[in-house]
Formats: sequence, C-alpha cells, structure tokens
Amino acid sequence: MDWLNWYDLLAPTNPYASLLFGFIITLVVGVAVMLETKQKRIGVMAVITGVLTTVIGVAFLTWMGLY
Repeated sequence: MDWLNWYDLLAPTNPYASLLFGFIITLVVGVAVMLETKQKRIGVMAVITGVLTTVIGVAFLTWMGLY
C-alpha cells in the first residue's frame, strides 16, 4: 500500500485514499443510521447515497486536476 500515507486521513493526496476513507466513513454513517432508525432500508439508502457522493466527488476532483 504505497499509495496510502498516515496524513491521508486529514487531506487525501490521491483518489484511491479518498475512495477508501470515503467508503469507511460512509459505512460508519450507514450503520449509525440503521441503529438509530431501526430500519435496514434507511441505512442502505444512506450507504448508497454516501457511496455515490464519494465516487462523484472523487471523479470531479480528478477531472479538475486536483489529485
């Protein structure tokens, strides 16, 4: 894992680190939503929304040349 550094948690330096930490945060939020609402459907919708937001955000930042 040469592409992952300790400081990527604060400010990701490449798209792979952004995707990894975006997915981790999305899963944590999805589980928290599921536990809070007691509805699996709402938690899954939160995870899907988070994954789409992460992927679109990373694609946009890569397209802009920020990585």
